[in-house]
Amino acid sequence: MTKKYKIGLFIDHDIMIRHFLHSRVFEGIFKCHDVDVIVPPASNKRISLDPAPWVLNSRLVRLDANPVTHRLWARLMQVQAMRFNRSAPSMRKAWRLVQSWKSELLHTVLGFPGIFYFFQLYVRNFVKNNPNVELGDLINRQGYDVVLNAGIPNGIFVNDLIVECRKNEIPLLYIMNSWDNPSAGPFAAGRPDAFLAWGPQTAQHAREYQGFPQEDVYTIGAAQFEVYKTEPTVTRQEFCRTHVIPEQAKIILYAGGSLGTNEFEHLQLLEDAIERGKVENAVIVYRPHPWGGGGNAGDKIISHHWKHVRIESTMRDYLLSIKTRGYHLTFPSYIDTHNVLNAADVVISPLSTILIEAALHQKPIMCFLPLEDVSARHFQTVHNLPHFLDLQQDPNVVLAKGRNELISKLPHLLGRLEQRDFSEKISKTCEFFVSTHNKLYSDRVIEVVEKVLQKKKEI
Repeated sequence: MTKKYKIGLFIDHDIMIRHFLHSRVFEGIFKCHDVDVIVPPASNKRISLDPAPWVLNSRLVRLDANPVTHRLWARLMQVQAMRFNRSAPSMRKAWRLVQSWKSELLHTVLGFPGIFYFFQLYVRNFVKNNPNVELGDLINRQGYDVVLNAGIPNGIFVNDLIVECRKNEIPLLYIMNSWDNPSAGPFAAGRPDAFLAWGPQTAQHAREYQGFPQEDVYTIGAAQFEVYKTEPTVTRQEFCRTHVIPEQAKIILYAGGSLGTNEFEHLQLLEDAIERGKVENAVIVYRPHPWGGGGNAGDKIISHHWKHVRIESTMRDYLLSIKTRGYHLTFPSYIDTHNVLNAADVVISPLSTILIEAALHQKPIMCFLPLEDVSARHFQTVHNLPHFLDLQQDPNVVLAKGRNELISKLPHLLGRLEQRDFSEKISKTCEFFVSTHNKLYSDRVIEVVEKVLQKKKEI
């Protein structure tokens, strides 16, 4: 039997609560080990969800971040990302597009050789003299065997954790949350002891962009996708009844993204294609991204009179609230997503992780790039970043560049439903992005914990 470990699990945002607590993937660890779940205070704007019901018999700890050191770490991360790096030019390009010219100039100058050395030295000395005292006291008092941080490279805890865990010789394991985590920018304070990646793609990016040695990167799959191994709770027939869709119709799921493109216009184009007979016997189901706001014209979607478009039922209230409240985040259950993807025949999305999720359901997918949508600054900034490019270049993915190809390539997308070996092909594509395992996610995490602890003993 595995040794019982004392574990500190740090989670600092609603999105991570959804992915790692609502998914129940840590329940095996909560049951078998002595775990503290550390989150920001309820007053922190990053937390609106209550994690208490999801931590079982573990202890919930509320801990403030150090806002001063977090801002400094964030600045250092931006400078590191903006430094001239021949192996990662796309990182600098992306960061340039999201900064003002003054910030770009400042971060470029601070990244010059010599200047960067002294700036990095200043940040580290400042943090050393102004530590997160509460975090340090917690780690000293609890005596953790290992610390886990499930989040993003610029989370409010992770860089201070790197410092404190190194000081106390406690292994720190970082568990990636989102597809772009390994390629978005480096950790400012150094590297955790291990990087837990989704699959071969993100493991490669952790080595290339974060500088992790190969032996410190582990592929364990994605926590939030574990639910897709279970049976759906809604059948296709039930889904069709709920959405008033003839059972013989092909269901084209248009899954919205979070990059601010004009999804209202895209739905109009798809509806027009069906109305004109370019696509026969098909219905569009629209499901907005849970924090995409329905794109940059989301308020129009819910009030428009559609003939061939259905609003996915579990996200209808979100779209209604966009019209009344404006942009905000929502946190639907992944079981709902599982049910929708199970019912759909094919899936189209303007760059969202749901393309990988659909592929995990062995559905033909279209990666749609609305390149004409110049007002969608976020999309124009990130659509050619490395994690997205790998998907766009995969032969098992239908790539549609622009509105014309969105319609002209629809028959090609639907035609893949007739390919006998398509399921096998798309499964190979999936394995590159999200590795599959027979063991429970919690067991895989503990396996990595034991490997890292053993490695530390041998040093």
